[in-house]
Amino acid sequence: MTEQPRLSYWRLMPSARRLLLISATLVLGGSAGASTPNTFPSDTSELVAQRELFTRAREQLVAGDDKVYEQLLVALEGYPLHDYLLFEQLQKSFRSKTPELDDVSALNDFEQRTGHTSMTRRLTQLLQKRLAETEQWELFLGVGKSRLAAAMPCTTIRAAFEAGKIKGFDERVIAQWVKPIKHDAICADTLRQIEAAETPPVTAIWTRIFQAMEASKPQFAEPMLGYLASNDRERVRRWIEVDDKPEEWLLSGELAQNTVLNRHIIADLIVRWSREDTLAAVEHWLKIRSNYTFFDDRYYDTHRALVMRAAYRRLPEAQVWLAETDEREDDLELAEWRVRTALYVQDWDGVLAFIKRLPAEEALEDHWAYWVARANEQLGNTAEALRIYAWLARLQSYHGFLAADRLGQDYAIYDEPIVLPEESLASLRAEPSLLRAREFERVSLENESRREWNNWLSQTTRESAQLAAAAVVASEWGLHDRSIYTAGRSGEDYRRAISLRFPVLYRSEVAKASVENSIEPSWIFGVIRRESAYIRDVQSSAGAVGLMQLMPRTAEYVADLQGLKDWRGDLTDAGTNIGLGTHYLRYVMNKFDNNQVLATAGYNAGPHRVDAWLRDEETDADLWIDTILFTETRRYVRAVLAYAAIYEYHLTGKSVRMSDKLTVVPAAPEV
Repeated sequence: MTEQPRLSYWRLMPSARRLLLISATLVLGGSAGASTPNTFPSDTSELVAQRELFTRAREQLVAGDDKVYEQLLVALEGYPLHDYLLFEQLQKSFRSKTPELDDVSALNDFEQRTGHTSMTRRLTQLLQKRLAETEQWELFLGVGKSRLAAAMPCTTIRAAFEAGKIKGFDERVIAQWVKPIKHDAICADTLRQIEAAETPPVTAIWTRIFQAMEASKPQFAEPMLGYLASNDRERVRRWIEVDDKPEEWLLSGELAQNTVLNRHIIADLIVRWSREDTLAAVEHWLKIRSNYTFFDDRYYDTHRALVMRAAYRRLPEAQVWLAETDEREDDLELAEWRVRTALYVQDWDGVLAFIKRLPAEEALEDHWAYWVARANEQLGNTAEALRIYAWLARLQSYHGFLAADRLGQDYAIYDEPIVLPEESLASLRAEPSLLRAREFERVSLENESRREWNNWLSQTTRESAQLAAAAVVASEWGLHDRSIYTAGRSGEDYRRAISLRFPVLYRSEVAKASVENSIEPSWIFGVIRRESAYIRDVQSSAGAVGLMQLMPRTAEYVADLQGLKDWRGDLTDAGTNIGLGTHYLRYVMNKFDNNQVLATAGYNAGPHRVDAWLRDEETDADLWIDTILFTETRRYVRAVLAYAAIYEYHLTGKSVRMSDKLTVVPAAPEV
């Protein structure tokens, strides 16, 4: 076999001098984005005055000084946020008193006067909520017919029941009654009353049992026992009571009869068994599955759960089981894990074979093309590997940079500013929705600004050139997070607009944190860009806050490491967030012996998970990254490393090879 070209990985920590030099450059370059300015050089004195009047009007509305508020409202006629004051006025009215029929009229008048669908939708749904709270059920049902109303199925059942429009188990009632959830009090009593007055349909009873058991919530199935015949009752009772040894019932032969109930029980118990002994559970499933006439969905979901768990747990048998599974057309995840199981064991023939089984458009994605090249390289097909690397090296992406490293080429990083006709930009600068987004930002209503911008984006299918123009306008106005988001949606023709997609903001904060923690500024910028896209006050559904998406507990822990006892700072403050986030980066970097790949993964998923992902032997970093169990972390690490390379180019005018940071991932320490 011909000796293959192979990258050598080594650790390259930046010197303190280099960090100081880049950080000084950052500080001298200013602190763009350090705070949201109230004005821009292009703002007119009239706009500045209107913003001040708008702020005063909101203050007077809250204070209840209707006379001054109305005077300011008249003075602000024609200002882009004039309608928002009317919106807040209606919000206050709906919340402060019992709503009436006149409020429905006021809502309709607002929609006709402003034509603002998003604000009208929010007011409609607030009015629905208030009508439910005040138990005005006829009005509630009337407002619920609006195209802008929220579904509120549970509350609608209560309203219809109280209005005498529901007598028993119709489709609406059944749809809620079968759900294995604790219903809101507003309709839970109604469902109980309906059930007390009428026996639920048999199909609904079984649906509730099956849904409850599938959701591992047997407490919602147990009340159904009284509706069942004795034989079924005892079997379902035993199903509910099966605890930590589901295999005993599966192996007893008592479930041999091919009935609907037995099939549901078997599917549930076999998946439960796989949590403790995946190998035994899958082998038993493969042995008995043909004895039962499972519906297609039930069979597929059960089989998929078993073989995917085998893949997640890195069982050697998983590759064969996945190879023998015919995935559904929409099940890309299973098809991809078929490739990853082969990658994990470095079965290069399998990698090529399984990538060929991917949908055609997916197989052409750069991450799979890279592994086609790597597999060919390992198998001695050098010419084919080099051909693919050459194609990939033209891309401004993680795998494109890796391919360039394999070839020893410069990265395809360069800024292609978006150049469009002035008239297309001018029309967007005058677009009412975008003007509102700009003004919301100027008066420190950032959430409203993002909401308004996104509403405009979602109204219709917009052409790439229009999206690109909007990204340019957003950048001009200092709406950098919207510029990033919009440029990213504008299509391949505008993907190289680095100045728009990767702005250098919060310069002084990053420079300070970089020097204090000996962390490259490009890495910090890469993390910020991936975590928040520069949305300073963003909060995730999990509770992570700010530019570097810190969990409050993590922030408190880091503050404690810094000697700040009982810290209660503001994580939406840029300096605070970047300081604590960068200190945590240094913490995970130290924990993983300066391995930037592991530190980046640890920042996202937690160091304890990264410890669990280490293998029994050293692993090439690119292979380790692309077989990370968590999709989010896998994509995160790739994005942060690529973004850091782009920011390095941004800050210094040249690229530092990404592979220099992809040091070999060490073996797990011996226990």
